[in-house]
Amino acid sequence: MAQRTLFLLLAAALTMIETRAGPHSMRYFETAVFRPGLGEPRFISVGYVDNTQFVSFDSDAENPRSEPRAPWMEQEGPEYWERETQIAKDNEQSFGWSLRNLIHYYNQSKGDPPKAHVTHHPRPAGDVTLRCWALGFYPADITLTWQLNGEELTQDMELVETRPAGDGTFQKWAAVVVPLGKEQNYTCHVYHEGLPEPLTLRWEPPPSTGSNMVNIAVLVVLGAVIIIEAMVAFVLKSSRKIAILPGPAGTKGSSAS
Repeated sequence: MAQRTLFLLLAAALTMIETRAGPHSMRYFETAVFRPGLGEPRFISVGYVDNTQFVSFDSDAENPRSEPRAPWMEQEGPEYWERETQIAKDNEQSFGWSLRNLIHYYNQSKGDPPKAHVTHHPRPAGDVTLRCWALGFYPADITLTWQLNGEELTQDMELVETRPAGDGTFQKWAAVVVPLGKEQNYTCHVYHEGLPEPLTLRWEPPPSTGSNMVNIAVLVVLGAVIIIEAMVAFVLKSSRKIAILPGPAGTKGSSAS
């Protein structure tokens, strides 16, 4: 199930009023609520004189307007309520922009996805430990599981506590012991809110050393053949030059007697 986050933006204003009967307070409480998938944020404003509510505004109302909440406020004329309604709608717009900016900043900083890999550690008993690492993630909540052919190995898995990495991110690993030669049947699964979808990893064996040696041997042989061919070509070219050198002056060549 996808996680749904509720964002609230709250504000309060206090005004002190001095009358012949003594001081009174007038307070406004304004709230903006972002509800994912439900359109525009909801804005609510309520006003109090001392502890008595006297006015309210709710953007979810069928006809959003500032309305009296105390009998003595009903004597105010239409002009007063039009003005109060416009003030509330201006505040609604301002709160909406602030809330969207807050969500934008939250989404930018809410998570660093983990970088994951699997390491291979032979054991004296002849089997192998596969360790699945998750590094550099934030926040700290993460789930690592090992599966054998799609079945979770919760009981057979060694899992360490999530640890801080020292740079504001976290790290964690989960290990499982497997028979030698059966490593490819085991998969590690990583779940974190910074990932668009869970990661699935297997141990990837390094390239075969034997294949590397064969490649090197082939390259050495080819290099030797090229060198030999170059030497033969050089010797033949030098012999040809010696054979056509001219003899002493006045002769066409030399002969053996």
